[in-house]
Amino acid sequence: MAPPRLPKDIPPDLLEQARARFREFPLTRDWRLTVDRLGPGQAVMGLEPSVITSGSAGVVTGGVLATLADLACALALCTRFDGRMPFATSDLHIRYLEPATSRVAAEASVLRAGLHSAVLECRMRCDGRIVALCTAHFTLKREPGDDK
Repeated sequence: MAPPRLPKDIPPDLLEQARARFREFPLTRDWRLTVDRLGPGQAVMGLEPSVITSGSAGVVTGGVLATLADLACALALCTRFDGRMPFATSDLHIRYLEPATSRVAAEASVLRAGLHSAVLECRMRCDGRIVALCTAHFTLKREPGDDK
């Protein structure tokens, strides 16, 4: 069986579905997250720093950046499944390069998607500077009749 491929297009309402999903997501409800863009195998999310997401020095905390990267990668991968998320994060590696002191844009993309797993990358930027790099591995849960 050939490995699954990313779709050429995504459903027109998928961006709004993603925004609605994260608007009330309990963990991040007050994080000032935005879902800015979705495309086949790609997602861009934003985070506006606040007292909830930043330490005393005004820098977005590493745990918040890791969570943002995980969420952005999950959104990029869900474009392959029409918005469904039949997968789980199995590994995430993040390298912090510079302090994140302003709005963070998390740009995630699928690097490889197979039958049982997927590898993604997320670059987080503040004012055009890359402040963190992340790679994530997801285990895919095969659903009956799912041959995408």
